[in-house]
Amino acid sequence: MPSSFAIADFLAQVILCILPRRISDRIHENSSTITVYVLATQSFKTKPQMTKFEGVFATLLFDLALFGTNNFFIKFLIKTFTNIQNGWDSPFTNQQQAISQIDEFCERLSIQSTPWIWEKSKEEYTSLNDFFSRTYQPATFPSLGELDVVSPACCTIKRYDSNNELTQILIKGCNYTLENIGLQPSSALEKYRENPVLIGYLSPTDYHRVHVPIAGKCIHCQLENVDSKSASVKFFGGQFNLLNENKRLVVVIEGRSSKDNTPYYVALVVIGGIGVDTIVFDPSINGSFVKKGQEISTFRAGGSAIAMFSSKPLQWNPMYEEASKDQKPVEVLVGASLAN
Repeated sequence: MPSSFAIADFLAQVILCILPRRISDRIHENSSTITVYVLATQSFKTKPQMTKFEGVFATLLFDLALFGTNNFFIKFLIKTFTNIQNGWDSPFTNQQQAISQIDEFCERLSIQSTPWIWEKSKEEYTSLNDFFSRTYQPATFPSLGELDVVSPACCTIKRYDSNNELTQILIKGCNYTLENIGLQPSSALEKYRENPVLIGYLSPTDYHRVHVPIAGKCIHCQLENVDSKSASVKFFGGQFNLLNENKRLVVVIEGRSSKDNTPYYVALVVIGGIGVDTIVFDPSINGSFVKKGQEISTFRAGGSAIAMFSSKPLQWNPMYEEASKDQKPVEVLVGASLAN
């Protein structure tokens, strides 16, 4: 019996053959490879933006928005795809199936399998989603950077100097506003607007747990748009208002200046995407002090994204600053040093 990946490939090829040239060219563009700088190795590499099936589906529905953005049909499609993706929760029938499906999953998505760096052996995972939300073995976990601000996830990130730059360059096709994200405290909104913003995309290949970017006190931890069926996070520049309308977890950490003890805030927005219908987190961290690098949430099934806002200027890691100029994509591991 052909695998779900093989069926998806076949469907993508069929659809591409019948689409107009203009649309099929856009799909090829969206699913082509991009060049990213890898901070850990200080080198460049090419990586696919998405699979061909993802390219067909995401381009038609979210990039070109051929079926609109807010109607019964598009909501039905998003709900249907999310329900299909949640099939990753179906338990493996035996250990041999677990090994076989995880091997195919790793090969298909270029997830490291040799040497094996994940916490459990293949046969110990109970479903694809159990493996998708995997963690590292303690000995292979990426090291925690020494700077004050570290990457909250393994992801590909782009840097914007302010929310205004983010709006002008990236988020241009919808009615996005900073005020409607859910950032706290409201008194810091103007500072968030003036200071840097990071947008990070977690591909299905990546480790899908999110960690605290700075040490401090968690003053806010809340899910927004809980009942939303989220649009694809691959197209922040499209007509779907991802930062205001997708399901998202907003976590705000209060830090203190080492010079005069004045408070500043780093807000982390953990953004669910289509098929990523579950953001698992512990609400009890609200009001408590958290360590830099402490785990705060987990995604299940599919690609997802993060946004990080700061209420004060950041002094970037020089290596990262140079690599990320002009919104160039940089691949980082969780815990990588980004700024002071």
